[in-house]
Amino acid sequence: MSYDQKILIIRFSSIGDIILSTSPLRSIRNTFPNAQITFLTLDNFSSLLEYHPDIDCLVSINKRFTIRELIDFRNYLKKKRYDIVFDLHNSIRSNFLVFNNHNTLYQIKKPRWKRLLLFLFHKNKFETNFSVIKMYHEAFDTDSIKTNFPLTSLRVSKYERKKANSLLLENGISGKFIVIIPGAAWPQKQWSATKYIMTLKKLNIPNVILGTKKDQICFQISKKLNNSVNLAGKTTLREAISIISNAAKVIGSDTGLTHAAEALSIPVSMILGPTSSETGAGVNLANSIQVEKDIWCRPCSQNGKFPCYRSNQVCLDSIQPEDVIKSINSI
Repeated sequence: MSYDQKILIIRFSSIGDIILSTSPLRSIRNTFPNAQITFLTLDNFSSLLEYHPDIDCLVSINKRFTIRELIDFRNYLKKKRYDIVFDLHNSIRSNFLVFNNHNTLYQIKKPRWKRLLLFLFHKNKFETNFSVIKMYHEAFDTDSIKTNFPLTSLRVSKYERKKANSLLLENGISGKFIVIIPGAAWPQKQWSATKYIMTLKKLNIPNVILGTKKDQICFQISKKLNNSVNLAGKTTLREAISIISNAAKVIGSDTGLTHAAEALSIPVSMILGPTSSETGAGVNLANSIQVEKDIWCRPCSQNGKFPCYRSNQVCLDSIQPEDVIKSINSI
């Protein structure tokens, strides 16, 4: 196939942000249908984008590249002679790679000062319709009124779905089930294991728990339930999203796999604590629901990494099992 342009899109991390970048990816493909689109990300996340119909070339680098390796890779990109570069990360690394290395460059503008005001002084200067997807689009689409952006998207092959079903059957799951994603990169974003257990006992639906082996909350939940299958730390990223693609619904934290569910058109109940839409959290599907409380001190950080200074974490502690049950019964 012959291409009329060569386009490079950059988003290095993390899972949720890469998934959100598939919305502008679709817009770019719609705008440049005959272009060759290359997507650059980190090695440990690249499998997420396998089989994506809007990507012609998937390229990845190691997070721990030395300066020498980065220089070599920058020279490699320069030889590719991309016509347009969309930098959806705007980090020191991405700026180094794209500097004087393209014909046309579009970069996102991160709302750092607005977030600082919000986190430190609780002054919200964000537009009411702000979203990270909108922020990505504004890098190359100046229509600030526009809100009907493409949904996020991932692809899972028929073979992967079949393999995931076989794994579920091996663990006693043969019919309708929901997926639970209780972990997060930072424990401050995790709802309590006790409340997950109470919720799942009341729902009484077969469920599969996904996460990493570091997510101790997954093991705390599963050992108290009879109808849970805990696959935390037992799947690859591709296997995890394949399992999610077969689920009826998902309950989880503001974390990558929960965003992946929406990109696979699976409705989500996302439990939000220290993060909010201003930080990139929140749902996008019409039939997904954000379970959150309007607490004056939230959001308090970009990714929920800072420990709560209050005696108890009110933003999550005030969310009750009934709130999550109501949300999951509504989708």
